[in-house]
Amino acid sequence: MAALTAGMTGAGIGVGATEAAAAGATATDWGAATGGRCTGLQASMCMLPFPNDYYTVPDAGLPTGRQVFIPAGAYPPPSGGTPFDPLPWEGNDGFSPGSTLLVHVPNLSVAVTGLPSLSDIGASLASNSPVVLLNATTGVRWPLWAEEDVTDANPATRLLIIHPARNLTEGDHYIVGLRTLKIASGAIIQPDPVFASVIDPGTPDVGVSPGYAAHLKTVVGTLNQDGVSDANLFLAWDFTVASTRNITAPALSMRDQTFRSIGRNASPYVVTKVVNRPRGQPSLAREVFGSFAVPSYLSAAGGSPGSVLTTGADGLPVNLAGHVQLAAFECEIPRAATPVHPAAIGYYGHGLFGSAAEVTQSSVPQFSNAYDYVFCGTDWTGLSQTTLALSLAVVLNVSNFPPLVDNLLQSLLNAQVLGNLLANPNGFAASPAFEGSGHRPLIRPSSGLVYYGNSEGGIMGGAFSALSTEVRRSVLGVPGMDYALLRPRSADFAPFRPLADKAYPDVAVQQVGFDLMQMLWDRADADGYAEQMTSGLPATPRHQVLLEEAFGDHQVANVTTETEARTIGARIHQPVLRPGRSNEHRPFWAIPSLATPSAGPALFVWDSGVPPAPLADIPPVTGHDPHGTVPRSYPAFWKQMDTFFRTGQITDPCGGAPCTGQPP
Repeated sequence: MAALTAGMTGAGIGVGATEAAAAGATATDWGAATGGRCTGLQASMCMLPFPNDYYTVPDAGLPTGRQVFIPAGAYPPPSGGTPFDPLPWEGNDGFSPGSTLLVHVPNLSVAVTGLPSLSDIGASLASNSPVVLLNATTGVRWPLWAEEDVTDANPATRLLIIHPARNLTEGDHYIVGLRTLKIASGAIIQPDPVFASVIDPGTPDVGVSPGYAAHLKTVVGTLNQDGVSDANLFLAWDFTVASTRNITAPALSMRDQTFRSIGRNASPYVVTKVVNRPRGQPSLAREVFGSFAVPSYLSAAGGSPGSVLTTGADGLPVNLAGHVQLAAFECEIPRAATPVHPAAIGYYGHGLFGSAAEVTQSSVPQFSNAYDYVFCGTDWTGLSQTTLALSLAVVLNVSNFPPLVDNLLQSLLNAQVLGNLLANPNGFAASPAFEGSGHRPLIRPSSGLVYYGNSEGGIMGGAFSALSTEVRRSVLGVPGMDYALLRPRSADFAPFRPLADKAYPDVAVQQVGFDLMQMLWDRADADGYAEQMTSGLPATPRHQVLLEEAFGDHQVANVTTETEARTIGARIHQPVLRPGRSNEHRPFWAIPSLATPSAGPALFVWDSGVPPAPLADIPPVTGHDPHGTVPRSYPAFWKQMDTFFRTGQITDPCGGAPCTGQPP
């Protein structure tokens, strides 16, 4: 079992891991390896409640002491598709730190029960909260909010969804307890006979294995010690969060191997086209196009959207046979850049299904010319314009997900190598394409590489910032994290919804599927790096991070930005909004006030006057979508960003008032 420690998503994590997990199960195990593919706790769906340590087996060789094990047939196959392949998930030593907790409660009335809501997260920490999330490692209750899935019209499958208000601590063990849940009449919902038999000492255990029944009794006992009695207890279960090492080891290994091979040299690159004074770009003097070489850790020579990571005997990525991937880049040089005043250097991260070409969009040229920066970018392969088919394949079958996240891992490495070409005096600074009169450079590597990204660039930028050894300051525009939380609240998913409904007609199955995907996505998503975004990863410097939220965003839900802010320890600019603008009873719960100037991390909320987002798990659809313009088009924001990049100081661009403005 210990050979499966690396937690890779690709095909190389080990041969016969499913069989090895089952063979490694002992008489003391109580999970799916010995008790059957279903938890036995919920009739509406085999894998509920989820996440659940029932789908793990003991493994002393892993940081958490457990390994994920999902037997064949536990997760339903898509309509007319191949069955779910659990093998890539069995490298995990726990579940996502951003897990949405999924459970079915028949006839539940959210209002009558008084569930802690997004509008009042603090209520979840009250002594009588109907939902208890206990960090069993530390004995501390965790803040949360709960909601019913309004996208599911079928009450027989409609899930209660429980969201941690900040990411769960990596490597820790958690217990969930549901109590005093009520129907509309106020009557208390009784537990299923299976769980009732567990908590009633006078009733024989039914529906679960003796080992699992004994384990659940210890779970309930821990809740009892925390003051949660058996009286009116509807359900309890536990799960383990994946360790930091398990989540981050693949990307760190790829980074360290690559930069050991590059050393002080710059990675090979070629400039394929230079466009001087590009049409329609009055802020730019030049656009530079080309490609650069990156060691490829993907299984196909040169990389391809359908390929997965190649791994060694230890489960970590290997550069098989010296494979090299050519990644395209695009750079913009503003008119402000001259040999006398060479530009500072930055990496720009593009949005969902965009491309490196976005470096000449999203007001980047205007900012660059106003403050003398050169930005370059490359594609987030897997979520770029050229790899849309890969995302479509995932919607049709969850088993198709591993190539997407493995390509994102490779693209995170590509971005770091491109950043090195900007920061390395032997890189772009030595190229005629980046020179002005007298063959003098137009860029200044000594300025230090900075990061700026919007939308997907804000999301991937969280992971990039945590991993980078060269970027010290990052501005994440309209950012968020955790697609399991984001997906139903984003207008971007609407075009995919009919395909998902056809492949997985049961909405509850879709919800579990996104939780499963997030377990792997964490390796290339801000969700898996939020705990270490500003510091904590080995051989990695500290980072300063500035989050910029567009209030009422249609594409990246504000709640994902605010969960990220709590997780990274950000403080928020005050006053946040004008009175009456929020539809929450206690908005921005537990995000402390920011005093400027500050070194951060910090969160600024920009209000362009659009309606606030719904509190339910649906996207905003009314009013202008501020996502593409706010605050990236505001000169006040540009000034704040330049000051932060140059000095590390986060200033107040809004003069002590809420940050407001009309969409350009």
